Amino acid sequence: MSYEEIIYDKDNGVATITFNRPERLNALTTNMREEILEATRDASADDAVRVLLFRGAGKAFCAGADLGARASRSEDKDAPNSKLPRDGFQEAFARVMWDLPKPAVAAINGAAAGLGFGMALSCDIRIASTAGKFASAFSRISLVPEACMTFYLPRIVGLARAAEILYTGRQVSGEEAMSMGLVNKVVEPEELEHAVNDMVQTLANAAPVAVQLTRRELYRGLEGTFSNQLEMELYHQKFAGSTLDAREGPRAFMEKRPPEFQGR
Repeated sequence: MSYEEIIYDKDNGVATITFNRPERLNALTTNMREEILEATRDASADDAVRVLLFRGAGKAFCAGADLGARASRSEDKDAPNSKLPRDGFQEAFARVMWDLPKPAVAAINGAAAGLGFGMALSCDIRIASTAGKFASAFSRISLVPEACMTFYLPRIVGLARAAEILYTGRQVSGEEAMSMGLVNKVVEPEELEHAVNDMVQTLANAAPVAVQLTRRELYRGLEGTFSNQLEMELYHQKFAGSTLDAREGPRAFMEKRPPEFQGR
C-alpha cells in the first residue's frame, strides 16, 4: 500500500509510523486513519518488526481529528442519525494495539490532543520533549474520550487525575506529565530523537519472545485476577524457557558479549 498522509518505514527491527500533515498539526483525516490502521496491522504481523514507533512530523504529535475535514465529508451528511454511532477506526485501532505482540513507543514532540492523546495512551512507553503537551479536549466540544482513553488513563495516572484531565479538557505539559507518570521521560526538544532512538533500539535488541509474553501478561493483568495472572506467568515461563533465545541469553552472559536473539 502506498501512503499519502503518513510515512511508514522499517529499519533494524523498528517500524516507524510518522503522522505527516505538519501544516495541520497532523490532524486526522479519513484517509490518514485508514493508512495508520493499515500500517499498524502490517507492523503487528511482521515478525521482523520488534518495536513500533509513532511520531509526528513538524511541531505536533497529533492534534486529533481534523474537524474541518470531518464536517465536509459527504458520508457524514448522508449517514443515518443513530444515537449509538461507532467509529470504525477508533475501535479497530484500539483492538490492534491491545493485541499488539510487540512494544509500542510514542515520541511526543508537541501537541497530543483528542484522538492523538488516545493513540499515545495506547502505546507502552511515551517519551516527550518539554514542548510536548496532552489534552483530551472532548468535553469542550460536547464529546466523550475515544480509543479507550477512559480505560488507559486512570490506570496510568490514577482515577482522580484522569477525571480532572478528561472533565476539564485542560492541557498537561510534558513536565507535569512526567510528574504524574503519564510519560516515561522528558527531554529538551533537541534531545528527543536521541532519547527515542535509544529506547527503541534497546527494545529491538531485547529477547522478542520474552518481551511479547511479558507485554501480554501486563495487559491481561489490567483486567485479570491474581490466580489467572499467576497461572499465565507459570505457563509463559515454561514456554519461554524452551526457546533458543533462553539458551542464548545465559551463553552470551557467560561469554561477556551482547546476546543475538532470534525470536525463537
